[in-house]
Amino acid sequence: MPLAIVVAAVSMLLSPDDGACCPEGECVCIAESSEESSKATPWVLRVGGEPEGELVEREGKDGTLYAAGLVSTETNIPVGYPVPTPPGAIEVKFYPSIRRAEFSNESTAGPTGSFGFFPLFQHISKNEIAMTSPVEMEQADTDNDGVVDQSTMAFLYHTTDDGPTGEDGLVKIVDTEPRVWLSIGVRGAREANDWQPQADRLLAWLDTQVAWVRDGQARVLGYNGPYVPRDEQWWEVQIPVKPGETPKAE
Repeated sequence: MPLAIVVAAVSMLLSPDDGACCPEGECVCIAESSEESSKATPWVLRVGGEPEGELVEREGKDGTLYAAGLVSTETNIPVGYPVPTPPGAIEVKFYPSIRRAEFSNESTAGPTGSFGFFPLFQHISKNEIAMTSPVEMEQADTDNDGVVDQSTMAFLYHTTDDGPTGEDGLVKIVDTEPRVWLSIGVRGAREANDWQPQADRLLAWLDTQVAWVRDGQARVLGYNGPYVPRDEQWWEVQIPVKPGETPKAE
């Protein structure tokens, strides 16, 4: 079965010494374009939903931009980063390691707050680092008591050439761990509470599966700035997943 093949590929991809890609024909493999990017190749697997428009590429000032229906990106995505999920589509996506600047605080207000924007913007401005998309917004249970107690906002480096890991005041620059996320694309205003119904849709999909299980807290990806019209803003809600029970071949 195709899903069993994909799950097996995921298990290999999460091995730090393996750079294999999801089998051709089972998912969309995105070619690497920099020696600095992760050895593992990102991939995207469409598993459900009804997309408002399929993903198309267009030439931007400094590289490739993306559009789907009424939405479009404004800046480059990082090298080695999966392409955006069209609004309405549900996809499983493998994210190799990337470098990012992140700002965290003790907050449970949800993963769409703007608390970290100005420290992060000051960091990239001071260090002459180009803005990319998306902005990643996450939650965490840092003491493993079952209660979310921290929120993080992150700006993504285009490549590791943008700067080293370390600390810049309250901003930390880190390389992320490779991870698989279940994602739904969304169009419209990204307010503080809009993400939860989308997360619930992903959880409902997971309830019908045995090959994937939840592996952490939801996050939100935002592709547009505040000046984009509200009904043309593009974002994603994601839940981390890991391989569960591999379906038996029929």
